[in-house]
Amino acid sequence: MAYKKGEHPGTTWRKCDFQCHSPRDLGWQGSLSLPGGTPEYEEARKDWANKLVEAAVAAGLGAIAVTDHHDVCMPQYVIEAASQANNNLFVLAGMEITCSDNAQCLAVFDPSTTIDQQKAILAKAGGVVPSNHNDSKTCTIIPVTKTVSEIFREVANDPSLRDACVLLPHFSSDDAHKSLNQKGHHPRFAALDCDAVYIERPISDLDEATLSKVQGKIEEWGTRRRAILATGDNRSASWDRLGKHDCWIKLGENSIEALRQAFLADEARIAFTKPMVPSERLISITVKSTLTGSEAVRFTLNEGFTALIGGRGSGKSALLEYLRFGLGRGEGDIEDEVESPREREADLLNDTLQDGYVELELEREGVQEKWRRTLVGRDSIEVTDRNNVVTDITLKVARERFRARAFRQKGLSTTMSDLRTAADQITGIAAAEELVTQRRIEYDLNNAKRELTTALQQVAAFWQARLEATQTTAKASDLRLRLASLSERLSAEGVSQEHLEIINQAPTYQRAHTYLKQVGELVKSDIAKLSPLASQILKTDFQQLETILSFDEVAAMQATISEAQKNISAQLESAVNQLEAVEQKRQELLSSFSTKDQTFKESLTAALALQTAHKAAIDDNTRLANELQVSEALASSAAATLRDRSSAVATLEQASKNLFNLLDERREVLKQAAAKVAGRSSNLLKARLKQDASPAEYISSLRALCEGSAVRDADQRIADWVQTALKADPNAWSGICSELVTIYEMKISLGAPPDPGEDVAAKIKALFFGGGQLTDNQSKKIFQNLSDATVGAVLASAPKDAIILTYVDEGRDIPFAKASPGQQASALLELLLKQSAGTLIIDQPEDDLDNRVIMKIVDLIRSSKSDRQLIFTTHNPNVVVNGDADKIIALRSAEPQTAGGSVQPRIQIDTDGAIETPTVREAITTVMEGGEAAFDLRRRKYRFGVLYK
Repeated sequence: MAYKKGEHPGTTWRKCDFQCHSPRDLGWQGSLSLPGGTPEYEEARKDWANKLVEAAVAAGLGAIAVTDHHDVCMPQYVIEAASQANNNLFVLAGMEITCSDNAQCLAVFDPSTTIDQQKAILAKAGGVVPSNHNDSKTCTIIPVTKTVSEIFREVANDPSLRDACVLLPHFSSDDAHKSLNQKGHHPRFAALDCDAVYIERPISDLDEATLSKVQGKIEEWGTRRRAILATGDNRSASWDRLGKHDCWIKLGENSIEALRQAFLADEARIAFTKPMVPSERLISITVKSTLTGSEAVRFTLNEGFTALIGGRGSGKSALLEYLRFGLGRGEGDIEDEVESPREREADLLNDTLQDGYVELELEREGVQEKWRRTLVGRDSIEVTDRNNVVTDITLKVARERFRARAFRQKGLSTTMSDLRTAADQITGIAAAEELVTQRRIEYDLNNAKRELTTALQQVAAFWQARLEATQTTAKASDLRLRLASLSERLSAEGVSQEHLEIINQAPTYQRAHTYLKQVGELVKSDIAKLSPLASQILKTDFQQLETILSFDEVAAMQATISEAQKNISAQLESAVNQLEAVEQKRQELLSSFSTKDQTFKESLTAALALQTAHKAAIDDNTRLANELQVSEALASSAAATLRDRSSAVATLEQASKNLFNLLDERREVLKQAAAKVAGRSSNLLKARLKQDASPAEYISSLRALCEGSAVRDADQRIADWVQTALKADPNAWSGICSELVTIYEMKISLGAPPDPGEDVAAKIKALFFGGGQLTDNQSKKIFQNLSDATVGAVLASAPKDAIILTYVDEGRDIPFAKASPGQQASALLELLLKQSAGTLIIDQPEDDLDNRVIMKIVDLIRSSKSDRQLIFTTHNPNVVVNGDADKIIALRSAEPQTAGGSVQPRIQIDTDGAIETPTVREAITTVMEGGEAAFDLRRRKYRFGVLYK
């Protein structure tokens, strides 16, 4: 199938059955024979071929081979039927051969081979004359005259057959019919030049000894690893054995070469249970920039391993930088950038994307969407979902939405170059699989910090209310004493007892009026609190409730909730009604009291008018009575505020506990991640959790308290203080926070005076820097700096623990920072490839690695690409060929520009496809090996393939 340049899918998983028979086979059951030669007969054969294709597709097959015994007649009908059905079913011709040593083998042919080429194998096998094309059945099945080994040699020595077919010996368990896995066959199997065997049973039925023979683990059977194909051997019109035994193969072309490549990388390309593709993957990238010319460059990416190759300057690294940019992981995108931005990459984006864009198609758990990012709008990414709804997301959200790790050129070998960011980089790599959990914890930590600072503000308000309640209560008590004293004075000065009693009743009337007013405010406040509760109690926000109501338990739970909501709503409504009744009664009583109060005021006015001789004392009495009314109202309000905020202290304690619990949880996650490192780095690395000995947030928050205090070398002294305290007691920070809260409480309780008293100053001096290092002026300034913001920042400070690596060099532990760049890069790359942590993007992973290490890495690539998407650029053929890249994109090196000539785009796709794609194989040979002649010269220099060395 021809693909548009850039859109070849590479290798894809196909369920295969390479042993399917036709009615011409003597063992066929369940349908009439199919002779040929007449139009009617030919139509019958075509009809049968169509039914086979339909049955294969219905069985989920993506590739089949028609392999009648000693016959090659029927495959062409099936190949034609599949091509007309346009269902992307690969069909190969083949035949089953019974060899003279009582072992069977399958010959499978490339679609380009002719009938005569296919028949040539039977001629070389000897002793068999194929049946006429029009016969309804094949010839009588008798063993050919050649052994399995002799047939293999015949094919290998025939240039017209060598590259046109593969031979697969039958190698089921030693009790199987006509299997090479029989006692005495080990010498010929060991010498057999084959890359695969086939079995007619599920892989699970093979005994351990048979598996070991095939995999080269039993020396007498040979040390060469061979792939295994499980076939159904269907010979029935019911198609009951078609694809019966699961066998999945990754194929990039409908060719015999694709099959060979799969055999040579069977660990990655052949599976016996349905393979799971990555749930998150990039589908394609489109780039429009000055490097792509007037037209955008677009290419698809394989779900497994995609490799970008090309000469120097062909734009490989640029494309990966565009990819990082499109994912929100470009230079300078990450706020806590663990890799400091590099000018080269930043300049590339700024210089080439001014009027361009990067567009990505990606899939997340089956949901496909497009991401588009431009330089002008670089602060966000435009996302178009499958319903063409467009939304903008922040870069942080983009990174959380699509898991990926992206490393630029030499990114792995320079992790320790900047010690300020090294710990973050190492922790990010070692705990990559725990990224989702870490993000959840970080999210909860940020919320916990906000809740803690809010809780402190509420506690401060509680302290302030307590101070105000104390002050207003004391003031009211003082005013009552003064009024009583004044009353005694008026009595002594001759004010009549009747008038004196009227004057003394004034505060009581004022107090009653205040009470009735406060009841009204209280009723209004309580109705406001109760009214919205009915819609909030037991409110479930479960988004997919309707999809689970079919479960009896869920339906019963929902019914119970509905009944409870109904009852609670009724009770709340009743409570509101009772409050409204209270308000109605208050209005009636207020009206009644107002009449009584008016009568009293008239009596008071008359009494005061008769006391002209005592006017000054009477005015003082009136003034004090008014002050008492205000003071008692304030005291009542402060008491209510104090009551409302009485839970603030407990809330602060719980918020602090939540923060510390989350820090413990994050620490445990990092411990678990560290425990996995040794096993996933072949014990090249050891990892441990290192608790933050000098948390930056601790130091910066304490530094804010010392601002303007003239403390010399404050940062260093604070750092020394924190380190010493934590070293002596890991829980010392909790004690520091507790003592600081006590000091702040004392400040508010004293009314926040400008200067601390002796007791407060002594506490400040005893706390800071371990005690005894502050002057009076310095402690005074710290006291003045105490506020909700500064103290809250201290309480909300958190350490940043990290994973520390040790490199094991031939049994000797050395600090990771002292390992060579090559040792660092190889160990980290091995660790990354053994993780399942989203798409992995690396620019030239072979940098700083020698070829011995690379061969180990390519083994890991083959296994890793089955679980996650890999996207690498590389100059090393081992990475592409031995790593079995599923898709290769070869970029064309830009041609030198002549004066006055048209400017050619720098980034151009030369070809793309799988390793078995002819143009791709040619590009690999030319670009990475220096051409076939250079490759052959090296072979001859090494004397590979020479009989006598």
